[in-house]
Amino acid sequence: MLFLRTEQRLLAEIRRKRAQGYVDYAEVAALKRTQKILQEMVDESWNYVPAMIEKVFYHSDAAARGYANAAGLTITQTSVVEQLANNLLGDIIEAAETAQKSIEEGFQVGRREAGNLREAALKSVAEEKAAGYGPGKAAKTMEGKLQQEGITAFVDKAGRKWSLQDYCNMTTRTTVRQAEVAAILTADPDHDLYKIVKIGSTCPICAPLEGRVYSRSGADPDYPALTKAFGKMDPSGSDDLTNTYLNIHPNCLHALVKYTTIGKTEKQIQKDKDFSSFEKNPITVDPRTKKQIAAYKEKVKNRQQLLSDYKQYERYREVCGEDVPKTFESFREMKYNEAGKWKQTQAVYRKTNAYNRIIAKEPAITGDLRAISEKTGVKMAGLEHRLKTKESFLRKVNADSGNSLEAETIRDTISVTGDVIRYTYTDNPVSLVESYKEITRAMLEKGYEPVKVKNFWTIKGNPYNGINCTFKTPEGQRFEVQFHTPESYSIKDGMHKDYEAWRVLDPASDKARALRKKMMEQSQGMEIPAYIEEVKNQ
Repeated sequence: MLFLRTEQRLLAEIRRKRAQGYVDYAEVAALKRTQKILQEMVDESWNYVPAMIEKVFYHSDAAARGYANAAGLTITQTSVVEQLANNLLGDIIEAAETAQKSIEEGFQVGRREAGNLREAALKSVAEEKAAGYGPGKAAKTMEGKLQQEGITAFVDKAGRKWSLQDYCNMTTRTTVRQAEVAAILTADPDHDLYKIVKIGSTCPICAPLEGRVYSRSGADPDYPALTKAFGKMDPSGSDDLTNTYLNIHPNCLHALVKYTTIGKTEKQIQKDKDFSSFEKNPITVDPRTKKQIAAYKEKVKNRQQLLSDYKQYERYREVCGEDVPKTFESFREMKYNEAGKWKQTQAVYRKTNAYNRIIAKEPAITGDLRAISEKTGVKMAGLEHRLKTKESFLRKVNADSGNSLEAETIRDTISVTGDVIRYTYTDNPVSLVESYKEITRAMLEKGYEPVKVKNFWTIKGNPYNGINCTFKTPEGQRFEVQFHTPESYSIKDGMHKDYEAWRVLDPASDKARALRKKMMEQSQGMEIPAYIEEVKNQ
């Protein structure tokens, strides 16, 4: 929970900045806050890790000896506890430092303009690479990093990226397991032989090492040293416990038990020696049967599916909230046993997630259109209504898709929905058309591409009057821009309630005809802008 909370707080800080439209925000202050969060994690770990490992020793030692309580740790055990604690704390600090660099990069690439804040950030965090990005690539890189990869804490030798949460969880689980193994090995200082319990359906790395007897000290000539199974941190170093990894690989869960020859025949003892020998029984041979290999693959498949389902559950809960079952067990029950309900939940997630992705792009677009307004002197109106509400968006997508639950239909419907983000420019009837042309040119210069133009002023018998345009960003996000006179804008606002009621009715119904008549009466006598016929429908 410590690591999960840390990652969520870091992500929330960045998303909060982006969501509130702080394009030109102060990275220096934000970075100091994230550094403080990470330092708190490290500080808390310094208190938590030694206590955690010591607790494992007490518990395991007591269980091994059969005592109700462990009296205390031996000098050897204390040494191992300190070694394990230092190893884990080193991993945590390294993860925190790497995560901090990732955060710095994320904030830095979010910059759109040069300025004093950017210069200060460059001096503070020295992010030369990120500083060179342009605004388009920077926004895309940042979005991809946050939504798809989380915050990178570690990249392993295979090039796989681990999130801060996953990496620290793996490290902690491994260290706890190492503490358990070390507790068993130090419970009886005079005992030397231990056996790695044979699981059977284990992985190909562990299988050849299972069932063998090992010498803890490495001094028994009849059995291989335990370091041959666990490995040595320093290959040329000693064979004592502080130089071993105390585990075959991360997340390894093998049990280690004492081995004794008491009660065994000479034949049984020799058999154990031969099986344990790396020369007579090479570890290059996989001892598992086909059935065991199949069982292991099935276990891995089920574990991967479980992890995949849990990450999906977290995503769905984050996006859909109470529309998703509260517990992971209920979520899986629905996914695998309630097909109809699962399809509905998937549809809600896809639509809501799409809405969130769309509105995340609004601050950058708003910044550009505000700049165009200031440059041209053409006023913007109703900016507080520039985002369609989630409820209105869902209603529109449901209506336009025929309430479809199919992913492709939903995706296609959303891809042509262009009014989730919308803006209005207003000018007097004499200069409205010229302003429309000037603003369109300015938007083209910024990389926005016109998709559709509809001039309602030239459509007779329509109560609504205005120029409605759909543009798209260089990345393909559609949004709407309307052009009105102050009069047409005011009348449009006045008839909004009637329009909302009218659009869901059968046009031939008495109520629909009455509402249409009322709206037509409101728009009669409106002054038509000069040269309006020059604005062609596209």
